[in-house]
Amino acid sequence: MSRFQFAAAHRLDKQLELLLLAPLIAVGFLVFFLPLPDGDKLLMILILGILGLAIFNLKAAFLSILFLRPVLDLTVDHLLLSIGGLNINVLGVLGIAMILLALVLPFHADINFKYLKKEKIFYAWLLFLFIGVISLFSSFYPTESFKELLRFLSIFSSFLCGILLFGTPKSLETLIKVLIWSALPPALLALNQAINSTGLPEGTIYRVFGSMTHPNMLAFYLLLATSLCVFLLLSLKHTRLEVYLYSLLGVFYATMLFFTYTRGAYLALLIIFGIVGAVKFKKFLVASVLGLLLVYVMVPPLQARFNSIFQADPYGSLSWRVSLWRDGLDYFNERPWQGYGLGTAEQVIAANRDFRLGSPDPHNDYLRVALDGGLPLLFAHTLLGVFLIWFMAESFLREHRPKLKNFLLFFAAFSLAVYLAAAGDNIINDTALQWQWWALAGAAIACVKRRADFA
Repeated sequence: MSRFQFAAAHRLDKQLELLLLAPLIAVGFLVFFLPLPDGDKLLMILILGILGLAIFNLKAAFLSILFLRPVLDLTVDHLLLSIGGLNINVLGVLGIAMILLALVLPFHADINFKYLKKEKIFYAWLLFLFIGVISLFSSFYPTESFKELLRFLSIFSSFLCGILLFGTPKSLETLIKVLIWSALPPALLALNQAINSTGLPEGTIYRVFGSMTHPNMLAFYLLLATSLCVFLLLSLKHTRLEVYLYSLLGVFYATMLFFTYTRGAYLALLIIFGIVGAVKFKKFLVASVLGLLLVYVMVPPLQARFNSIFQADPYGSLSWRVSLWRDGLDYFNERPWQGYGLGTAEQVIAANRDFRLGSPDPHNDYLRVALDGGLPLLFAHTLLGVFLIWFMAESFLREHRPKLKNFLLFFAAFSLAVYLAAAGDNIINDTALQWQWWALAGAAIACVKRRADFA
């Protein structure tokens, strides 16, 4: 049995509670006097309230942040404060709150962090962050690098909270359900966009994006929610009423995923269903193949979008990506070992490539990481993926608890599919997805290491 020690939701010493709560109340009072719109003030008060909740129940505060993040994604360009060259928005404040939650962990329980040393993923994260810190000193855009470092620290913090707060399979199931429901507000907004044709216009179609900044971000976010719904469908007893509820949610999320018209997410969904079906759920594989074929035949725009993956169009998206990647590789070859600084890939491409050629986003996470930190950062990023997928796959083969075994299979398939899809998209930029993904990764590791019934 692992010697991980898990944080409980118990309360702190009363004197420490007051010590931590007093500055939050003071800051909350000062927010009312800031020259901000009332909506921004309410959001700031809400985030401060979540931090206050963390003093009494860290797990509830963590779940609240995970739930809130995707709903607020569209506020990315809405600035709250500007300090020097550093612009702070609501999402930045929420990211800082996530980091603070991780810093508060030791005060909530007697957590022995030395047992984390046994986890290769933990080492890979430390290596990635260390190289990111080093890149600050040679960054072409120091402010962007600092903001990106904070973003990755928030993702790492989510991973730590997942390990230390969700050490039992029952708590993992709670986390899964909260994440499923967190996808409902973005999906409902996407439904409204689909009905009213108010999504992102592209040719003759309108790509829904919900509360996200781009359809691709919504697609991969819904890919996780859909996968979790299918996991519950195949793992819960069919006599339980909630099975039908999560089945309906899964169908709804998958439908909205289709209307994002994101080809990488389509392929990732096929990979997940293919692996899960081939390894364990043969009937599900047959049913999902028939269902997807039916959707393919009955929805011509989706059919055309999927077919374009395999069509050689010199003016198509794939050809554009290949051209972008070639240029990106040229920039990488100029600084292959040190890169240009964490979070600078987009700026580097924009500075060297004609803006008329399209978005400067690399549309390839591996190229992005290589431009940011050179080969060392790319190596650390690859290690993270390899260690994560290997751990989940190996644990699946050894696990005997049925529900946890099923989850490990789904999560390994999802992680593999997303790491493959990342070769053609900007998935690492999707902070809402990254927070939830790594929280689940941490919780899964904790459950494997700590033997308990998954009831």
